[in-house]
Amino acid sequence: MNKQLPQDLKKYFWDCDFNELSMDKFAFFISERILNFGNFDSVNWLLKQIDREFLIEVIKNSRNLNKKTRNYWKIKLCL
Repeated sequence: MNKQLPQDLKKYFWDCDFNELSMDKFAFFISERILNFGNFDSVNWLLKQIDREFLIEVIKNSRNLNKKTRNYWKIKLCL
């Protein structure tokens, strides 16, 4: 299944071919981008798409999360 992203997320992927993005293929990248730049609605959408363990993996291993974002999510998830 190649699940397309909602159109309201397109603004976060200005440098990509949005129609080629899917959670099946690019979940890590999509998660990074939304955690860094997303608003309340987009983060809520993301949290419905991924499980806690995957979110922790993204937070711990991402090279693209800025320090404030990483710190926020570590506090929020009690890591």
